[in-house]
Amino acid sequence: MSFDPKDPEAIAAIDAAVQAAVGPLIAKRDELLGEVKKLRKSAEITPEALATVEEERDKLQADLAEARKALKQGEAVTKQLEAERGFTQRLLVDNGLVSELTKHGVTNPVHIKAASALLRSNVQIVADGDNRVAKVGDKALSDFVAEWAKGDEGKFFVSAPANAGGGAPGGGAPAKADLSKLPPAQRLAAAREAQSA
Repeated sequence: MSFDPKDPEAIAAIDAAVQAAVGPLIAKRDELLGEVKKLRKSAEITPEALATVEEERDKLQADLAEARKALKQGEAVTKQLEAERGFTQRLLVDNGLVSELTKHGVTNPVHIKAASALLRSNVQIVADGDNRVAKVGDKALSDFVAEWAKGDEGKFFVSAPANAGGGAPGGGAPAKADLSKLPPAQRLAAAREAQSA
């Protein structure tokens, strides 16, 4: 199971752990401060009692500083995990979209960029055990893109397949671009052949 820094249960667990670590220290500090006040009121403070109380106070303040330092380190790790999660999600979504769009006929780089921008906000990364899977709603990304590419919106992004019609490579007559590459005599013969056809 992965750690989600935005999960309310994870946040509550971190808060509870911090309270469990810091709460007793604060309670002990307050107790000692209360004892110091009592000692001051009674005006019979012995140097030994004062030294003991100050020693305990110093130790508790050091423990509290360590707890706060650990809390800050935990927050830094949480932020780092969140940043890594965002980066990984962007990679999975962007690479998945480009791969699936290309697979389903969107091959023009401009169309890929536009279609990716159009679809990106719909894609979510879902945990599947230890793996992460890109989905749109309850559909796998590949199924969603396949349907989208065949639909009314997607068909405008799909590149037309190459064909062998008249004038196209493999067709009966050579294309005009091909004529310019021929020597003059062959160009004239090809033009005559095209007129007689």
